[in-house]
Amino acid sequence: MSSTCPLFTQRVIILSLFKALWCAFALLTEEELKCLKRAGRAASQALKSVIYKIHEGMPLIEICEQVERHIRSMGCKPAFPCNVSINHVAAHYTSFIGDRSTVPPRSLVKIDVGAHVDGFIADVASTVALSEDYEPFVRAAEKALETAINSIRPGIKMSTLGSLIERTIKSLGFKPIRNLSGHMLKQYTLHGEKSVPNVAVDSRAFMEAYEVYAIEPFVTNGLGVVTDSPEVYIFRYLSPKKAMKADREILAAIQHRFKGLPFCDRWVSDLIPQDTLSKLLELSRGSSLYGYHVLVEKGKGIVAQAEHTVIVLEDGVEVTTSFQ
Repeated sequence: MSSTCPLFTQRVIILSLFKALWCAFALLTEEELKCLKRAGRAASQALKSVIYKIHEGMPLIEICEQVERHIRSMGCKPAFPCNVSINHVAAHYTSFIGDRSTVPPRSLVKIDVGAHVDGFIADVASTVALSEDYEPFVRAAEKALETAINSIRPGIKMSTLGSLIERTIKSLGFKPIRNLSGHMLKQYTLHGEKSVPNVAVDSRAFMEAYEVYAIEPFVTNGLGVVTDSPEVYIFRYLSPKKAMKADREILAAIQHRFKGLPFCDRWVSDLIPQDTLSKLLELSRGSSLYGYHVLVEKGKGIVAQAEHTVIVLEDGVEVTTSFQ
């Protein structure tokens, strides 16, 4: 009869205990899962409320406000200002107070929506082609997203996902945008410590069970790189250390209201009644706020985007922002 080495048995017990403790720590609570799913429903339904209404001449501020209003009507809060990014603009454009911009004719319009419940975030995006010429861009972004989601499981490497996304996009005749990526979502944190690349990278990072991610391939016919434009319309609280005393009260109110999540001038006009955007830009130059520059494709290429939020499960993945 065989026997087990006592030292080996001790090691097995220790490893089993460690694994049990890790799983207990990593698991999302039932309440947290409910929050994530509520946020996902709100974000996806808010996106659906406008996505089929986009038309030439539609005011961008109308799109933003309708999305944000829909999220609030469902008992959630926007996790960031609705992004409406057109043609070569890839991300971070939201309407400011008094914005008169409208949807151009025959354009490609990306709508990026975020909702949260007690800081548990859902992030979803879709692209509308107002010209048949741009429909292949939309299909490529959606196919890359579908391919990535179908491959997600605990232990999958970020490098593997990036390679899958890149191969899918290139096989359809486009380029991925290599300096934009998906991102881990944590409570009141839109961009966690792990990223999901849209190209093959040399990375040892991998996904673990019960982590939450926004997966978002970007597709272009340009250079495959985005760069900062001078425009800034979205902000995030950083620190009041360098602010003047009068501004610290404003900053404290901003942090209390948004808890580190991004916001825009339309949301703080009660705190800064006059020249709201100018004041936010001033605070960002002083390092009290972080300003998100509008991102544009470096070669002025057309950009499409598709995005869903997923929870990594022990046996696969759950999409919290499903349109079904």
